[in-house]
This record gives sequence, structure tokens and C-alpha cells, in this order.
Amino acid sequence: MDATIEKAEDLAELSHFLSEINKQKKYNIGYCGEKPEEIYRTLKEDFTGDDGDVNFFIGRNNAGKILAAIGLDIDESTAEVWGPFNQTTSVKLQYELWNQLLNANPTVRSFYFFINQENVQQQLFMHEIKAKKTGEHLNLEIKEQDVDRVSEIQSTSFVQSDFQAFEELHNKTFPDTYYDAKAIKERLSNENVLKVLKTESDALQGYAYFEIDTEMKEASLEYIGISKGFQNKGLGTMILKEALTEMFSYPQISDITLTVDNTNSQANHVYMKAGFKPKAILLSYLFKLQDAGME
Repeated sequence: MDATIEKAEDLAELSHFLSEINKQKKYNIGYCGEKPEEIYRTLKEDFTGDDGDVNFFIGRNNAGKILAAIGLDIDESTAEVWGPFNQTTSVKLQYELWNQLLNANPTVRSFYFFINQENVQQQLFMHEIKAKKTGEHLNLEIKEQDVDRVSEIQSTSFVQSDFQAFEELHNKTFPDTYYDAKAIKERLSNENVLKVLKTESDALQGYAYFEIDTEMKEASLEYIGISKGFQNKGLGTMILKEALTEMFSYPQISDITLTVDNTNSQANHVYMKAGFKPKAILLSYLFKLQDAGME
């Protein structure tokens, strides 16, 4: 297939393409959203350098229509891969985009992919480039009308004196996650909220961390953790319901999403019992240059 590979320049055009293709499960990539305005903001904030250069490559046909795209959200030597997105059956086009991306970003050594289970094309690509499958995740969603709100909140807002116990619990519960305890503390704001549940003697029983984006009318429940000595006592369900009650207190929020380990049936049962419904299964992959013999 004849296609021209180029760096993306028009963020509005790219956002529209990504929005339309990512709504289809057979092309869906978990990192990318579905709302063009949300995608546009992320591209501007996380994919665009100070010089205006956008870290996204696209493939166009002879009529100028975007057929395929791939980009990187870079954090030092690692990156989350938005893509590959490919509306064609051309393996050659996909490899050309991938190689252009690698050549343009020589400092990145590890690449993370998040691919919808129904996106067979990109699962095959992961096999071809020898990326390692690292997990299977369940994407859940709950609507405002499905929430069993609580009238009394037992959890309290995080304070500095909670940090040591919170850090120990969070880093033990989620040892290899995207936000460690220090990162969560630094992110706290009026819309990034950490609630803790404690005994009368201030022992940490559990916590919930969630983020609200009123501008984009989105909310995500990022983490819930219960201390080992307090598990199987209904505290997870309680703090989950409290978090949902507070999240839906923002008038801009009508639904909430979260992504969990698909193998954790006990925790997933708690979420579904609270009103969450499965939206998609996402597969995570890791590609390292050293494992592929490219260093």
C-alpha cells in the first residue's frame, strides 16, 4: 500500500482520527481515550515538546487521509505507546511507523503497550516484535444512577501523619504501579483525593485514591487498599461506596471508570456488587530493546 510517513503536526486532525478509531474495540488502545477534546489536551501536554514537535508519526494515503498512527508518552527511558493504530491490513506500514518511532527516540529503552483483547491485529504485532505479555486487566465502568450512595462517611482526608502507614500499605499492595505513595502525595489537590480509614487509635485500615477532571467531566478510581489485618470485614466495600458517593457529588461526573487485574476475582466481585459493569479486557505488554537484541 502506498502511504507517506510523516510527523504529526495538526493536533486537531490527529485527535479526531484517534477518537474515531479508538471507539472501535478491534483497534482500541487502552492508554488513549475516546473524546477528541480529552485526546487533544493530552497530546498537547504530554506529546508536544517545547519546540512544538509532536512525538507522533502518522501514515497518509495519496488523498491525504490518515490511515495509521503511533506515538510515545515518554518518561525518561520508558514510554507508554499510543498505538499502533492501523486501519489497513498493511504490516509494512505498521513496521515503518514503528521503526520511525524507534529511530526518533533513541533514549527510550522500554515500551509499554495496553491493547484491547479484541484488537487481534496488534496482539499479532506484539508477538512479531517479541514483546512480553505482562498482564490481563478488566476495565470497569459505573453510571451515576447505579450507585448505592452512603449517608455517612467514615473515612477522612489524608494528613501528613498518615504517610508512613499509607506508604507501607500502598507500596506493598501495588509494588510496581504507576504512582507510588510519594507520587500520590505530590498529586493531591481539590480534585485528586486520598481518603483514609482508621481505627480510634489511628491505625490505618485502608484507603482510596481517586481523581476528578471537572473540565473533561471524567473521574477515575485509581486505588483501593485494605491493610492485611482488616481484610474480609467489609471495609473494602465500605470505602468503595464512600469514594463513589464523594466522586458523584461533583455535578459534572456521570460515570466512573477503573481498571483492575482481571485475575483478582475476589476484588472484582466487590466492584461489580457495588454497581460496576465490565467494559473491556485489556492486555499489557512490555517491549525492551535489550531483550530484542537491539542494543
